[in-house]
This record gives sequence, structure tokens and C-alpha cells, in this order.
Amino acid sequence: MTDQPPTNPGSDSNIERTLTDALRTQPLSEPRLGRLRAAVAREWLAAMGAGEPAIPMRTRWLVLAAAAVIAAVTTALWVARPTIPAASIGSMTRVEEGGLAVRSGLLQQRRLKSGDLLRVGDRLTARGPVLVTLTRGGTLRIAAGSSLSATGPAELSLERGLIYLDIPPGSNTESPFRVATKVGAVEHVGTEFEVKSDDKTVRVRVREGRIRFLGTADTIVADAGTELLVTPGKTILQRSIHTYGGEWLWTAALAPNYEIEGRPLIGFLTWVSRELGRPLDFADANARQIADRTILHGSIRDQSPFEAMSNVLATTSLTYEIRGDTIWVRSGP
Repeated sequence: MTDQPPTNPGSDSNIERTLTDALRTQPLSEPRLGRLRAAVAREWLAAMGAGEPAIPMRTRWLVLAAAAVIAAVTTALWVARPTIPAASIGSMTRVEEGGLAVRSGLLQQRRLKSGDLLRVGDRLTARGPVLVTLTRGGTLRIAAGSSLSATGPAELSLERGLIYLDIPPGSNTESPFRVATKVGAVEHVGTEFEVKSDDKTVRVRVREGRIRFLGTADTIVADAGTELLVTPGKTILQRSIHTYGGEWLWTAALAPNYEIEGRPLIGFLTWVSRELGRPLDFADANARQIADRTILHGSIRDQSPFEAMSNVLATTSLTYEIRGDTIWVRSGP
């Protein structure tokens, strides 16, 4: 009987068979892939190390090819692994004038449009005004030029720009919504409040309810009509402010649509009052009775609160005027 020639483990056919079999195996777990990559690295360094006998060029190319295949398999398994969608912080309700650019992790920047979800981990750059309806209740309004990140289901990190949170009483209160800044964090307590951050200071304005500001050294509770100015390394300044007027008009321009169909007039007027930061009062008892019993029909979609109030009251026997900070509603002209 003729002896068979010994098998050469370094032959092309054996190497090809080995690589093919490796590709046909079940995907390895992350720990096993890590050990495999480490073993290949050690073998390569040992083979190429100083003082070792010269390695034939052909063998070097084969080792490189094997390492490349393992790297390709590892990358494919990583890309193909199932992903768990991040928690939603809210949905885009209105995106204007340039839109909202979003970057998530290592993914390329994309643009969000109305109806898209805003998720934890998204980093946002607003090129135009944006209205977000929060999953936990309430709204987030973002001014053009703002940069921020959604760091949790109820947490934002404001890098720069201007945002406004309206979280009405009765919304989800499991944990307070928080806005982190470079000088501290703002927590809501059933609140409408505005946060502005620039290169020098952070400004917090409370329009309704109360907030807690958690600074590096102090915790301050601020009520409606209060402004905090916080500069790194300096004392926090407080002062009283109006909850209405020109500086708040940007928030009214981003007010969510109020559906009036089948709703009482008093509910609509209360909504206008909150959006404008002005208390509502009635000049006479008859005006209040009319507001309580009048049921509205139609739509005020895409109208500002002032415009909507004028149009709605024009269909009733009521009129209004602004007296100081108050919206006065009366019966008759």
C-alpha cells in the first residue's frame, strides 16, 4: 500500500476550508468574540515580533486575510444585532422655518418632521421654532438656534438657547421633569417656566406654579413671577418679573392648537389666560354665566391665542379688553 502524503495544514485548500467553516458557524457571543480577537492579536504580534525567524510573505498575507475575515464577521454581527428602541420623550407637533436636526449616537444627522418621535439620546439643534408634545403630559417649546439633548424620559440638557416647558397640574408626577444646565438643574412643580442659556449665564423665569433650582452649592425654590440669573462662581440673583408681555410672545406663537368643538367657552378662555400669562376676570355676573353655558363649535387651528379669542368672542354677546395685566370679559359692547 502506498503511503498518503502528510496533510499540510498551511495549504491553500485547508485554509480556505477553515475559513469557510468558520463563516458557517453560529454567531459567537460578545465575550467569545472578544477572546477570539485577543487571541488573533497575540498570535500576530508573536509572529511579527523582533528576534523571531523571518515569516514567509505568503504566510503573512494568509494571517492578515484571516484577521480581516474575523474583523468582518465581528462587524457584521455587531451591525445585525437586534436594537431596542430608546424611550420616547415626546412627539413633534410643529416644526417651522428650517426644522430640527437630530443626531442619535453614531448615526448620521437627520431631520425630524411633525409626527416623528423624540427619543432619549437624541441631540437636537433647532434651526426654527419647534413644539413638542411630551409623553408624560404638557409641551416643550424650543426657540430657533437652541441646542439640547434628551437625556432621559423626563430630563433635558440645555447647552445653549431658549426653551419653555408647560407641564399643567395633574400631569404625570412620578418624578419631576428636569432641565440640566451648566450651572445646575431646574425641576418643575406643576409649572410653566422658561430656561435660557448662553456663554455667560443661565436665566430661569417662572410663569406659573413653582420650580426648584438645584445649584452646585444651593437649592432655591422660586414661585411664579420670579426670575433667577445664575453665573458660574457667582451669587444667584433673583428678581420679580411680569408673566405677560412682549418677551413671552414667542411662547404664544408656539401654543398648541386648542380644539373648541363641543367645549364650553369658559374652558377656552382659561386656556387663553394661561397661554398669555394674564389672569382672567369678568366685569359682571352675566358675562360669567354666558361663558359657563356657551358651547363652542368650529375650529381655531393655527391661530394665536389673542387672534383666537377675538374670533371666538365675536360669535358671542361677550367682548373683552386688557386692563393692566388682566383679561376683562364683559357682556355687551
